[in-house]
Amino acid sequence: MNIQAFSPLRERHSFHVDALARYWVDYDSVGELCAVLRDAAGFGLPMMPVGGGNNLLFVSDYPGILLHSCLQDRSVLEENDREVLLRVGAGHSWDALVAWCVAQGWGGMQNLSGIPGEVGATPVQNIGAYGVEAKDLITAVEVLDRETLGLKTLPAVDCGFAYRHSRFKDEWKERYIVTHVCFRLSKKPEFRLDYGAVSARVEEQGGLQQGSEPQILRNNLQLLRQTILAIRDEKLPRTDKVGNAGSFFMNPEVDRELYLRLKTLYEGLPAWELPDGRYKLSAAWLIDRCGWKGRRQGDAGVWPAQPLVLVNYGQAAGQEILDLAREIIHDVQESFAVRLHPEVIILGEDA
Repeated sequence: MNIQAFSPLRERHSFHVDALARYWVDYDSVGELCAVLRDAAGFGLPMMPVGGGNNLLFVSDYPGILLHSCLQDRSVLEENDREVLLRVGAGHSWDALVAWCVAQGWGGMQNLSGIPGEVGATPVQNIGAYGVEAKDLITAVEVLDRETLGLKTLPAVDCGFAYRHSRFKDEWKERYIVTHVCFRLSKKPEFRLDYGAVSARVEEQGGLQQGSEPQILRNNLQLLRQTILAIRDEKLPRTDKVGNAGSFFMNPEVDRELYLRLKTLYEGLPAWELPDGRYKLSAAWLIDRCGWKGRRQGDAGVWPAQPLVLVNYGQAAGQEILDLAREIIHDVQESFAVRLHPEVIILGEDA
């Protein structure tokens, strides 16, 4: 276990803004986590579990304890000729897990290639990309109950998964800490190519091979993974080069009446009908139409290739990035009567 007081956070989160944590704790086992929680109980400090810091914006110093899991184990719980059930530690790199599963010929995660961060964040955020969400793969989430310091296994059906959301983000935020996540993957995978430019890009490379032999399936999984990675590299800046948290805003969901009104006013408005009759709009399109794509205010800016991404070009403060986000929210609201909501977790006095 590693405990650091007044720990610099610049290199511990992907926005790379300057901030300090009162305490930073790396723990290597559930027992160490329990010990930290017991010892810290009398200090009255806020505590929050963190992963790779890829979905955080610090507006000010964090006055409490940040708990980082170093649980990187992975094991096969069940396996047959159709599927495999995995159990993975919260501190395991997400993309390293995706790469390993693709190499085994196990399908399901390939569309989520290239997403930064660690496994423990996947059920919290219900991460998603290119037509796939974590909820499609998760069977259960193992947690430590902060109140009892006991371990629980929560079935996926109880986690309240929704678009970029779960119960871990609100009602369970102060109660549970994710220790392991269980995933079900397929040995006879179906391939999702119907999102964005994925299908066209796969066809440009010769398309998927026909057949169900293990090597053919591995080749197809690898082709799709490499395609996703290439598309992401074209649209998103690497966090080691430019500070960012990927998509800053969620795609807004609106009722049918507002969608139809906007559709008559704006030709080419991207939208996807939802099961409940509402429509999901493209936040990137709305932001672009408001003229924000590529704009910069000091070292805070909007990425030229993807207006969903706010960036730190070097020395931006967290408050400057938050101020930029608020201006964008205001302009989209004024122009389209649509409210954008951050996907990024904002921490600080003025958040």
